[in-house]
Amino acid sequence: MVTNVRFIERDYYKSVMAENGEQLTEQQIEKILDASEPFSADLTFKFFENGSMIIIDNHTELQVPLSSLSGAACEFYAQQRIKMIKAKLRNQKITEAS
Repeated sequence: MVTNVRFIERDYYKSVMAENGEQLTEQQIEKILDASEPFSADLTFKFFENGSMIIIDNHTELQVPLSSLSGAACEFYAQQRIKMIKAKLRNQKITEAS
């Protein structure tokens, strides 16, 4: 089983700003994002059941090494990995209890 999770950096920052910037309108957030870095990461994380993972850059369709992740992409990866570990542990407990 493979779990694909897409990360779009611009959407990530937009979400963070919307959650934490109570005074910002959507139009202001878009303006800030437009003025920031012109390139936003667009990655697909492919998590495999055996614990391995592949990261694909959706702009180039090339594989990206985990070591090259930084900032929001690295944080996103860590959050996804933690979610998957928790789900696996939950499933193990359910299986053991049966």
